[in-house]
Amino acid sequence: MRLLTPKQVNIVDQYIESLGLPVSHLMEQAGRSVFEIVHRYIQEIKGPKGVLFLCGIGNNGGDALVAARFLTEVPEVTPYVVVLGKPKDGSSLFQQQWKVVNTLKDTITIVTDEMMQSNGSLIPSHILRDVSIVVDGVFGTGFHGVLPEQIASIFEQCKEWRSNSETRKCIAIDIPSGVNGLTGNADISSFIADETITLLAPKVGMLFYPGREHVGHMSIGSIGYPFPHHALWKSDHNWTEIYWNNAESLHVDSRSPIAHKGTNGHVYIVGGSPGIYGAPILSAEGALRSGAGKVTILSGTNELDALRSLSRPEMMICSSDVEQLDGNSTVVIGPGGGRSNSDKKHLLQWMQSVTESHMVIDADGLMEVASHLSVLKQISCSLGKEERVAVLTPHLGEFSALTGKSIGELNKNLIGYASTFAKEHSVYVVLKGQPTIFATPFGRVYITTTGNPYMGTGGMGDVLAGVVGSMLNQEQNPIHAINVAIYAHSRAGDLALEDCGPGFTPTEVAQRIGRVLRTIDGYKPVLPL
Repeated sequence: MRLLTPKQVNIVDQYIESLGLPVSHLMEQAGRSVFEIVHRYIQEIKGPKGVLFLCGIGNNGGDALVAARFLTEVPEVTPYVVVLGKPKDGSSLFQQQWKVVNTLKDTITIVTDEMMQSNGSLIPSHILRDVSIVVDGVFGTGFHGVLPEQIASIFEQCKEWRSNSETRKCIAIDIPSGVNGLTGNADISSFIADETITLLAPKVGMLFYPGREHVGHMSIGSIGYPFPHHALWKSDHNWTEIYWNNAESLHVDSRSPIAHKGTNGHVYIVGGSPGIYGAPILSAEGALRSGAGKVTILSGTNELDALRSLSRPEMMICSSDVEQLDGNSTVVIGPGGGRSNSDKKHLLQWMQSVTESHMVIDADGLMEVASHLSVLKQISCSLGKEERVAVLTPHLGEFSALTGKSIGELNKNLIGYASTFAKEHSVYVVLKGQPTIFATPFGRVYITTTGNPYMGTGGMGDVLAGVVGSMLNQEQNPIHAINVAIYAHSRAGDLALEDCGPGFTPTEVAQRIGRVLRTIDGYKPVLPL
């Protein structure tokens, strides 16, 4: 599913307007989408049938006014409208809708400035007693910074009102007011919605914390025109294409009925050093549980006995001086690789020697890359000749080392930094976190929001590296492979939380990856004769 930044929203609006389609038509359709959701809630609610619309004076407020107008056609429902600002200063579309609403004073109750001022600039309590739904149409996707004091106070009032009854609901139009549509940063008093009706497509900031906590359930509202992909392609700006990586967007290549361990791919894991033998074992577990044909851990001669004592019988343990790798293979470099000078030299040598396999660089391998960024150019050139790819799987601390940027600086524009790094170095970057950002060398970015905070434990990233390595061997398209791996790993974490509760282990996550893969479109079970 395509996501939009605030600037891209403006480009889309301008494009649709250039077609000669009146923007007022789009507002009418957007308002109807809001009305339909509000009407659904009204039918389910047993309390008062009033609906309060909080309206800014921009187009978001205009959408709210349209929804309030449609609601006048529903028997026994009383729409209330509060305008937060001076209508004469509003957008032309807002003023147009405001003029219409003022002809409907017999059916729409307008909460006047005088009524607000007599109640300390807050919503009069008798009105809140008469409503079961509050609709936020104050600010749209362009908001950033701090909420005005009065609006912040009203949102706090709504929060308290909502907390006093489970039957009361808060609904936001397009994006909760106070949330930054690009970064997800949010004013502390931002509107908290039970449901957000995002228009045309979700906005990027809605998938990032803390803004995500204000969104509630997300539904897509129509504006009466399909998503105009070509509008962004034709624009003069080199826009980053951003997509939401979720179950509905995924597909796996069905496995041949005559597949065997050779065709299902060989994952080699280079790592394992004193005290951190578990990391390569967990990577191997992730690879096995996601369908790898063979898995081999490659480590130093002195580490082999320790690794064998911890490994599963399905894992092969070999000295890391292997000269020839299988053709359909991926090399995962770094899990538990160590940071001594000899360890780092060993990891770097592997990065420089792999030419005919996909490569995943994780953990200690990433820290060595951070000291030798030029190696990425060599890797991308050598692998590119054989149509193989290099994937980096850093967490935020490792990405800070790779970019030389502080974590605070990176957090200002995670998507931008990840995309720039991927393009500059011709690698695929999986920036782990909540959400996880997957940036390709071609300017596309994918956001995965599954997963949970209980996955924040040592070894979880090692499992992911193994899953990525395994899926690269099984899928024709590396972008599909990586997206499936990220989703399967994070969704398996959610299943582990459901099954085991907090404190589940990376191994328990790996054990649930197969359950996720069989739910993805394209998976075909083998039927008996």
